[in-house]
Amino acid sequence: MRTRHCRSLLGLVLAGIGIVVLLAACGPSPPPAEDDSQPTFLPDRTPIILVPGVSQEVGRELRGGSLLPLSALALRTDAETLGSLGDPRFPVDGTDPAQVPLRLDQALRGTDVRGLQGLIRRLIQEAGYVRGNPERPRDKDYRENPPEARADRTRIASLYVLYYDWRRDVPESACLLAHRIARIRAATGAARVLLVGHSLGGFVARYYLRYGGRDALRDRDCPLAEGAAAAEVNSPGALFADRLVMLGAPHRGSAQAFRALLQDVSLFGLIGLGLREAVSTMPLAWELLPSPDGEGRVPILVNQRTEERVALYHLRTWLDRGWLVGEPSDGERRRFVETMLARAVALHQRMDGRHPAEESVRRLAVGSECRPTPARAVAVDGKVEFLSRLQTDHPLFDRASQPGDGVITAESSLGLPPSPTLATFSACAGHSTYLDDPETVTRVVRFLLR
Repeated sequence: MRTRHCRSLLGLVLAGIGIVVLLAACGPSPPPAEDDSQPTFLPDRTPIILVPGVSQEVGRELRGGSLLPLSALALRTDAETLGSLGDPRFPVDGTDPAQVPLRLDQALRGTDVRGLQGLIRRLIQEAGYVRGNPERPRDKDYRENPPEARADRTRIASLYVLYYDWRRDVPESACLLAHRIARIRAATGAARVLLVGHSLGGFVARYYLRYGGRDALRDRDCPLAEGAAAAEVNSPGALFADRLVMLGAPHRGSAQAFRALLQDVSLFGLIGLGLREAVSTMPLAWELLPSPDGEGRVPILVNQRTEERVALYHLRTWLDRGWLVGEPSDGERRRFVETMLARAVALHQRMDGRHPAEESVRRLAVGSECRPTPARAVAVDGKVEFLSRLQTDHPLFDRASQPGDGVITAESSLGLPPSPTLATFSACAGHSTYLDDPETVTRVVRFLLR
């Protein structure tokens, strides 16, 4: 009934609007300045904000194009960078970070949003949503939208994808998310938004519910807003979010992050060789290491006899085992790793257990339990080996793997504290294919729009 109402209402609105020619979606220039007149907004349609995870599409744009080497994804590790962790304004790779989200949105308009495209199609085709530019909500020139919606420059959009530089620190990404949500709310007049996060995006969105855009690890405010806007950006996001869906989110970290720091392999779908050096400079990789216990240890290695709980968050472990990239005596690299390990522990502590702000929001956690997923590495004669999900005949395969989606274990994606406001379900899916299943999309849409 709600869907038919929204579609008919959308048709009445669109029937009375003029058609304006837009710039091509993939052109190099940003959309023209928008009209400052009062927007036409449907009060009964709460804006939906999608937060993607790590993807090769974003990685390609971050490194400046497909012809540049993957090493171009590396960030700085110097003292100035360490002092600026948590501040999304800091140019860690020589580019203006304020321009990155807009640049990604412009470059990727003709590309599927990895892990979220099935939901985008359903919301637009059947629920009457219209995708728009988070920075210019009247710019709706996206291929998913109907032609009349793409050309219209008066009505405000209702569906947004918030791209960000996922290589960086989680609180930095949350700062960006909080700032952009505040701007979307101001543009649309919406009191609250609906959030959907895939993979890392689900974890960042959950951080936002708890701490808004604040760097809770260093007790610092997000610097992207001033005055009354700053108060909103740095308040718990739960005040401004009605519901949150998390798809394959690494709430308890991932062995894949550990693997990417030790070997030249893919990181959550970012495929390529020669990537280890770059990954070792990314705060993301360190902050998504598997959750430690109270002593900072992680059951990350198995052998023929036992399981080893490793002091994974101690710099000495990385030095003694030869796990650091480059020269172990490099003081800059050692300081960077030591800082990142300490910050990762602090992040896990801040995200562990129950939190009143988070629990004030209705949440849906979706995981998978039908694919063998790396959870441990095999340690033999001092060497570390990571088994693929195809090595089922290896004698340690069952001990090194857990049920999951091939990237994130069910224990990590579904392992949130029980709460009256939390619902969970397991879908048989790969990490980026949760929303390829129509039944899963239906459940997600019903949860969001009920």
